[in-house]
Amino acid sequence: MLWWAVAYDGTTDIHFCEKGVKTGARVYIETVLEPIVKPLSNTLFKNKHWIFQQDSAPAHKAKITQTWLEQNLPEFIASTDWPSGSPDLNPLDYSLWSKLEEIVCRKRHSNISSLKEALIEAVDNFPLEIVRAAIDDYPRRLKECVKAKGGHFE
Repeated sequence: MLWWAVAYDGTTDIHFCEKGVKTGARVYIETVLEPIVKPLSNTLFKNKHWIFQQDSAPAHKAKITQTWLEQNLPEFIASTDWPSGSPDLNPLDYSLWSKLEEIVCRKRHSNISSLKEALIEAVDNFPLEIVRAAIDDYPRRLKECVKAKGGHFE
């Protein structure tokens, strides 16, 4: 399992979730939100206003997670405002994960260490233009989602 955040201003490092650990809400808060997401206000966003968006994974929708987001981030899209099971809106899910996979899988990996190293290198060198293009496509995708009444499109 991997976690990665993207924004118009840049991306975070990739985070590898510990093998065998069930990523429930508490683990998500302790290993991703608190150490990685919370500091983004000062690091990636340099104290500018930003809005956190995630998908509808169970750990993301959990009440404890939603409460943590309310208390610790400047703004976020609440799970109640997100179409259930709609990867069509999340730039990572509809575009960037596949582009990252394409880059990383150009070379065959014989073990997990090789794959992890390739992922780290690919994220470190991921073209910001590709991230920005996916984010720029967001308004069009929102319109398509509304047209599809929150359902799947494309």
